Amino acid sequence: MKQFLITVAGVIVGSFLFVFLGFLFLVGSLASLGSKPANPSQMVLALDLRQEMSDQRSPNPFAAFGSSNALLDTLAKIDAARTDNSVKGIYIRANTGGLQAAQAEELRAALAAFRASGKFVIAHLQADGVRMGMPGYMSIADSDEVWLQETSEFQPMGLSAEVTFFGETLQRYHMQAQFEQREDYKNAPNSITQRGFTPAHRESMLSLMNGIYDNMVANIAADRGITPQAARAAIEQTPFTAQRARELNLIDQIGRPEEAARAALARAENAEMVEFADYQAPTHTGGRVIAVVQGEGAIVSGPEEHDIFSDESAMNSDRVAEALLDASDDEDVAAIVFRVSSPGGSVVASDQILAALRTAQERGKKVVVSMGDVAASGGYYVSAFADEIVASPSTITGSIGVFGGKLIIGPAFDYYLSTNTETITVGSPMVEMFTTERGFNQAERAAFAGFIDRAYQQFLGLVAEGRGMTREQARAVAQGRVWTGQQALERGLVDHLGGFSVAVARARALAGIEEDARVQLRYYPAAENPFKAFERMFGASSESVEALVRINAALQDPRMQRAMAAMREEDTNARAEADAFTIE
Repeated sequence: MKQFLITVAGVIVGSFLFVFLGFLFLVGSLASLGSKPANPSQMVLALDLRQEMSDQRSPNPFAAFGSSNALLDTLAKIDAARTDNSVKGIYIRANTGGLQAAQAEELRAALAAFRASGKFVIAHLQADGVRMGMPGYMSIADSDEVWLQETSEFQPMGLSAEVTFFGETLQRYHMQAQFEQREDYKNAPNSITQRGFTPAHRESMLSLMNGIYDNMVANIAADRGITPQAARAAIEQTPFTAQRARELNLIDQIGRPEEAARAALARAENAEMVEFADYQAPTHTGGRVIAVVQGEGAIVSGPEEHDIFSDESAMNSDRVAEALLDASDDEDVAAIVFRVSSPGGSVVASDQILAALRTAQERGKKVVVSMGDVAASGGYYVSAFADEIVASPSTITGSIGVFGGKLIIGPAFDYYLSTNTETITVGSPMVEMFTTERGFNQAERAAFAGFIDRAYQQFLGLVAEGRGMTREQARAVAQGRVWTGQQALERGLVDHLGGFSVAVARARALAGIEEDARVQLRYYPAAENPFKAFERMFGASSESVEALVRINAALQDPRMQRAMAAMREEDTNARAEADAFTIE
């Protein structure tokens, strides 16, 4: 019985220690994510572009556990590797679907600068779907060697856009969508109000797609050393075999990924292959500071969500406005680059962010907006007063318009579920304007249309003022119409074509910083302290969690582990001696 109780107690204590120390190990691991082996003296970086890529680094302290990469971080590492003498080249697993055209343009420019420094790039294509993404191919077309696995072939390339329309479906199931939109080209609600493309919707989509397609064809032609006509003809003849792709000069070599990797190492004598995520880019201190304020996702107001396990991004107006104000209040900051990657969102939230941007300018900071793959509607709203706007040729921008409305589902509940909803109200007769039980009445529709009209006129006014246009000129490029960055430049909606590096260069110039002078980038908002995140998650104080991490770090020390091993051995010997004299 005595031995049984000892065993049970041992199991309980052991289980507690397992859970407790396991937790310590987890938290300690979080604290030491950045602790990686030193770089070898000669290396080739292995960059995998096949994963989905966000635009910006996440403020989530646990983002490193996710699988997605951040474009800005990738561009920064490529630029650091460009001047790192230990890096001889980059081996790329190319993206064959899912990369945005503007992201591909920024990667293409970064890799071109890397090669211009005398280093090499080898890329491998392994297309195994029904279509091969043009943006992914364009991003690596200028590589020293483009490899294609023979069995994957060179699959169809082009652009397609599928829109499913539910207007008729809603009617069939006793539902209805009521929306106000300004103007004809503000097509976001069409998928639930229409049964197909309207003429304006079709025109807008084709203009956007043709602009992006033409730009990619021109880039591929330039990078592969063939005429635009030849590039277009080859792309529009796809699919074809790897051998035919090589004959048309779309690829250079045929082989599997391992063969391409060996070819990359063969170019760099005595070099090791290092995963891009493990590469420790050299850090530089000193120099003037340029603030980088990040904004990615739908623009929303309200309290900021703190789900540490979520990888979804949103431009929370409180957080982004505070970041702009903090950057403008920092005496070290010479200028601000505001990176915007957003399809739009709340008018009120957008207005809050724009007000913070204008306050930053009043405090003497020059603000350059760098547009990501999309900066439309609210994404353009928050950008309109920047000192300069920089967009990639294939950035989707504009969409200067407003829409709003509601989905009426009450009749469907009544019909299918025999429900009966009754409403009692006090106060304004408009208090149930947005009920989903019925459509707008005449007074409600007029009031809501007035709100949409006022929001649109406000949007037009700020675009006209911010971009130095007349109101008529602003309306001519508005009407809810979306534009590529190239088209927006031609219409005065942006100032320069290029990616993040061009925006930083423009910020340097506006701040009077010499072109060859060193600068350092300071990101706002900063990533949240992981200990604070644990405090919210478990209710423990951040100081307690940090103390546990420090204990764990001590436990991981080799000297502590040797001492603990000696203690365990001594304890084992003592128990063995005690057992020898125990009489059962």
